[in-house]
Amino acid sequence: MALSSKILLCFAAAMLSTLIVRFALRSKRDLWFKRTQSSIINQRGMLGQYLSLGYPATRQGLYVTLGLVLVIALECLAIVYLIPDQLS
Repeated sequence: MALSSKILLCFAAAMLSTLIVRFALRSKRDLWFKRTQSSIINQRGMLGQYLSLGYPATRQGLYVTLGLVLVIALECLAIVYLIPDQLS
């Protein structure tokens, strides 16, 4: 598998993991995370605003963020090292 394919696969896995965490948190997101409003620099539509986790505002939010980063890192390492470069 080409390097560009692995990069795209890592990106897709990270997006999927983030979406799963977002929907698993439901109403806890507003308690544990703060979000910035859209501005000229960071434009987000309604869907982007809804899906955005934000930045951690509590200890629980920090734990969720660190866990998500760890899961994404492990997914990318697995993709890079466990998928062979060329399939026969």
